[in-house]
Amino acid sequence: MFSVLLYYKYVQIEDPAALMYAQKELCERLDLKGRIIVAKEGINGTVEGKKVDIEKYIETMKKDETFQKTHFKLSQGTGSAFVKLSVKVRDEIVSGHLMSWDVNPNETTGKYLTAEQLHQWIAAKKQFYIVDMRNDYEQEVGAFENSVLPGLSNFRDLPKVLPKLEHLKDETVVTVCTGGVRCEKASGFLVKHGFADVYQLFGGIVTYMEKYPNEDFGGA
Repeated sequence: MFSVLLYYKYVQIEDPAALMYAQKELCERLDLKGRIIVAKEGINGTVEGKKVDIEKYIETMKKDETFQKTHFKLSQGTGSAFVKLSVKVRDEIVSGHLMSWDVNPNETTGKYLTAEQLHQWIAAKKQFYIVDMRNDYEQEVGAFENSVLPGLSNFRDLPKVLPKLEHLKDETVVTVCTGGVRCEKASGFLVKHGFADVYQLFGGIVTYMEKYPNEDFGGA
C-alpha cells in the first residue's frame, strides 16, 4: 500500500545545501520518489512511497525540532505518482519569482484559521471575505460561495491585482489556496500593504474539503 505525502514549512534554514543532501539520503534510503524544494525560507515537498516508509520519513522529520510543527498531509498513492526523486535548492519554496514581494512568512504572514473555525464562521454568517489566491484555471473546478476572485492568471501577478482588493483593507479577510503554502506569502503580502485583519486557511482548500465534503465549496 502506497501513500502520498504533501507538506511545507516556512522556517529559517541556515544551510539549505546540507539539508538538501540529508533529504536526498533519507528519501533514497526509504525508496521515496517525488519533489522536494529547499530554500533559506523553508522546505516544500511532495513524495510517494510505501505507507510504512512514508511513516518512517515523517517520524524522522519530527525528530528534528525545526520541523516538529510541520503540517503533514497524507493521501492514498498508487506507486506511480513520480518516476524519480528530485531534491533541489531554490531561492524560494513557492515557484513564481516572488522575492520581489519582500515578504518573509517567517516574519510576516496572516493568522491561521483552521477548517473547523472557517466552517463555524460560515455557519454563523460572520462578516468576513474569502479571497481566493489560486490561479484562474484552478478556480474553474469550484470555489467557496461568494469568494472574491482577484483574477490571477499567475500567482506572481498578485501585486497587479492588488487595487481590486483595496476596498477590503478594513475588513476581515481569509485567504485560501489549494494546500496553504501560497497563502503564507499572499496573506503576508496583504498585511504588509495595510490590510487590517488577515487570516489564511490552514492546510488549504483540500483540508477543508476532506473535513466538510460537499459543504460551502461548490463546483463552477
